[in-house]
Amino acid sequence: MVAAGVIYHQGLGRPVDYDKALDWYLKSMDGDALNNMGVMFRDGTGVPQNAKIAYLMFLTVHMTGMGSEATIMRANRNLRASIAALPREEIDEALCYTVDYFMAYIESRGRLADVPQDLQVSPARRRIRELGWWREGELAPYDCPAGT
Repeated sequence: MVAAGVIYHQGLGRPVDYDKALDWYLKSMDGDALNNMGVMFRDGTGVPQNAKIAYLMFLTVHMTGMGSEATIMRANRNLRASIAALPREEIDEALCYTVDYFMAYIESRGRLADVPQDLQVSPARRRIRELGWWREGELAPYDCPAGT
C-alpha cells in the first residue's frame, strides 16, 4: 500500500496524484505512510500545509518505533527539522491535541478548521502529551489552549 502511495506521490511511471497517494497511505497507516503523509502536510502537497500535524506524524513514528530502522531514521530527521522550524508554542499546542482529533484531521485530509467539541480533551480522550512518551520532567508543564 505504501509503495502504491509512493508511485502516486512521486509520479513514478505516471503523473503525480496526491489524492491517490493519500488514499494509499491512509489504507496503510504504518510508519512509512505516516512519515510520507507528514511530508505532505509539512510541504502542503495535496493537503493544506500544517506543520503541527506534520510534527505529530513524525513524532508518532519516532516515539512508537513504528516501522523499520530506516523508517524511524527518516522520521527522526523530519522530526528534528520540524522541531527546529516550529515555535515552542506551536509544538506545545500540537501536543495538546487529542489522538482522536489528530486522526480525524488526517482522515479529513486537513479539512477540519477547528477542533470540534466532540474531539477535544475529556476523561475518555487523552491529549498526545499524556501518552506517556516522555520521562519525568522531560516535558515542561504548560497550559493547553482552550478548544484543544
